[in-house]
Amino acid sequence: MSSSGCLFLLLSFILCLLNVSVHATPIAQGESPVDLAPATKPAFPSLQDCRDKITPPAKDKAMYFTGLGGQYKKVKAAKKYAIEHGLTHVTACYPEKFTDKGQYEENPDAFGQFLRDFSQAYAEKTEGIAYLMLDDNQNAAPDSIFYAVEFEAMKKGGHVDKILQFPFDGGKGVDDPTKAKKIYWEKPKDAVSYAKGQCSVHVTHHQIPRGDDKYYLEATIKDANGVEIGHGDKTDATRPVSFASVLPLRLVITAAKPGSSKSPDGAPLQFAYGDDKWSSDDGRSATGDVRKMVDDVVD
Repeated sequence: MSSSGCLFLLLSFILCLLNVSVHATPIAQGESPVDLAPATKPAFPSLQDCRDKITPPAKDKAMYFTGLGGQYKKVKAAKKYAIEHGLTHVTACYPEKFTDKGQYEENPDAFGQFLRDFSQAYAEKTEGIAYLMLDDNQNAAPDSIFYAVEFEAMKKGGHVDKILQFPFDGGKGVDDPTKAKKIYWEKPKDAVSYAKGQCSVHVTHHQIPRGDDKYYLEATIKDANGVEIGHGDKTDATRPVSFASVLPLRLVITAAKPGSSKSPDGAPLQFAYGDDKWSSDDGRSATGDVRKMVDDVVD
């Protein structure tokens, strides 16, 4: 066979293949072409969705953790500790993968709100004694999910009697969390168990040379009659420190940074009780004895 004949046969074969590929799967009358667009992922669940999906933690079994810097290995270790010690944690109370962000739309803001929502629903269902994994030299940051969302929900719900605190300690925690001695917060037994009026707080501002020259705060809170209603031991003041008392809210104190005599607002110490804010420059002495009317807040 001549070369021109071979070329003709080859072209005919290719055209035949093209014809088959084009007409092999004809679309029947009334059918639509297959939509090859990727499936749209659903939006993140709402707070009500979280409330509907959660299995409430058993009484006296809910554990919380904060101050871990969002580090995956630390969070994983905290969750493992909870399960191994007969407690539970927030994501364990939801259906498998419910809290995994990969299945939902890519929306960082919505994901942040979802974190707060499923954490709030968990706190709303917590009863009895709750447990907080937080190192002794740390304090829950006021803008953390635990402090700003979970802690507030537990207090508002009124079902939590107290929160016991124990250290993370590399994920080892303590042998028996139910015997933890440090109380992070306890529900006031009597709403009028303190004298309302001009409450006061005495703050000791330590600077201990340890190579890092960190500041440490110690605070004693007294009611209008000068009776002690709360005390906070020496705590690392690298971040704002919150101190508990029988008052409904915690007192948050922000100290100056090491090497500076001023806090972010220009004063050595800045205070916040709920929406009420003031500084040590408003105090009556330079020794750290700061007085502030708060009866409009606690009444």
